[in-house]
Amino acid sequence: MQEKRQRGGKQVEKKTALITGAGSGLGSGIACVLARSGYDVAIHTGTNVERAQALAESLAAECGVRAEVFSADFSQAGGAQRLFAQFRERFERLDLFVNNAGITKGGPILQMTEETFDLVHNVNWKNAYFSVQQAASIMVETKTAGNMVIISSNNHAMNWYGASVYATVKEALVKFTRHAAMEFAQYGIRVNCIAPGLIATDMVAGLPEEQVEAYRLTIPLQRLGTP
Repeated sequence: MQEKRQRGGKQVEKKTALITGAGSGLGSGIACVLARSGYDVAIHTGTNVERAQALAESLAAECGVRAEVFSADFSQAGGAQRLFAQFRERFERLDLFVNNAGITKGGPILQMTEETFDLVHNVNWKNAYFSVQQAASIMVETKTAGNMVIISSNNHAMNWYGASVYATVKEALVKFTRHAAMEFAQYGIRVNCIAPGLIATDMVAGLPEEQVEAYRLTIPLQRLGTP
């Protein structure tokens, strides 16, 4: 059963948020913000299970919320279905779904391989599509007027060398958001998209300093975003 808490003298159910790709980087930052706002959090990870578990334990201790870890490989078909099968076993409701999982991988069109193409599409697009489908199904079944946030990238509107696959998929997420928002409005479900630029995460910290600096200089505020 979902835990209840006091608010204004009344017993209310805690809200639950599921964040994909929350084992590190932007996703873990989103999980922290939501837990500190009182959400129980379901933390999905593909490969960072130990880090995700450490994050869950930290948030449970710090915020007094329920924090659970789910592992599903989005590089393979059916990853979304496996994730939500686990989620349904341990949670009864879903109020907020954040589709954050993604990888940054690419290369020139002339050198692009089907392996890289399929990997980017499976993680960033196919499993994103079906994660939204699964999340909406839960909200509809439980009559929850929930909220979804799909994380795209400012690459969707840019033309960077070597980003043909990654950027095209990110544009697909923007278009998909409009369709999902239109179709799910009848259930009171809101769907929005965020397309951030470069965010200061561990992954970015591992990039060559000159590459990050060159990107920073293209930003009007001359700084990276933070989770």
